[in-house]
Amino acid sequence: MKRVILLLFVLCLVCGCTKEKDNYKEKIKEIDCKEEEQLLVDGAILIDVRSSGEFEESHLDGAINIEYGIIEEEIMSVTTDKKAKIIVYCQSGKRSSIAAEALVNMGYSNVYDLGSIDNCSV
Repeated sequence: MKRVILLLFVLCLVCGCTKEKDNYKEKIKEIDCKEEEQLLVDGAILIDVRSSGEFEESHLDGAINIEYGIIEEEIMSVTTDKKAKIIVYCQSGKRSSIAAEALVNMGYSNVYDLGSIDNCSV
């Protein structure tokens, strides 16, 4: 009986963690270049989360550079408005996904993940 209860407890923990992670994905909108352009017209903030060296080599017009590893510390210097439209991108989409999740975790409600810089021309 103890084993059954322990097994149910472990299953609840696993399911709960997975559900929470999925909730992040539901709050992050993946977009393409056309959607990015319209969001920028509507006043969205475009953030390149790659390294400063990568940013200096090339970046999308109007982007600001905040590396994904420090976005939680630096985003408040860009906007404190938790409802601001924020678009993130990187080289392949992995770092932008991490940054988007961090922003949602901080309470930002309009986070868009463009993924790779290659999704739009530089």
